[in-house]
Amino acid sequence: MKLPNSVKIAGQSVKIKRGKLEDAYGQYEHDSRVIWISNLIKDERIIITTLRHEILEASLLISGVGWMEKYEQEAVVRCVDEIFWVAWESLKLQ
Repeated sequence: MKLPNSVKIAGQSVKIKRGKLEDAYGQYEHDSRVIWISNLIKDERIIITTLRHEILEASLLISGVGWMEKYEQEAVVRCVDEIFWVAWESLKLQ
């Protein structure tokens, strides 16, 4: 499956790369703004699910919600509604 090279999340460009990961299907590196998807995954459904998971991780961290000591429900809902779904739907993978 050919993945996009990047995704815009809250106006920031986050690169999407395939590579070797140990003990994980995917990983988001906040400092470098890179989502890694394991190149060992061959099942397209798992690749898409993993990418969606990592975009949500990135959305939470970029929005600041991921850095809160205590999660407030409204902050999480707004992040998912206004940042995550916009980024996910822009990829047009489904």
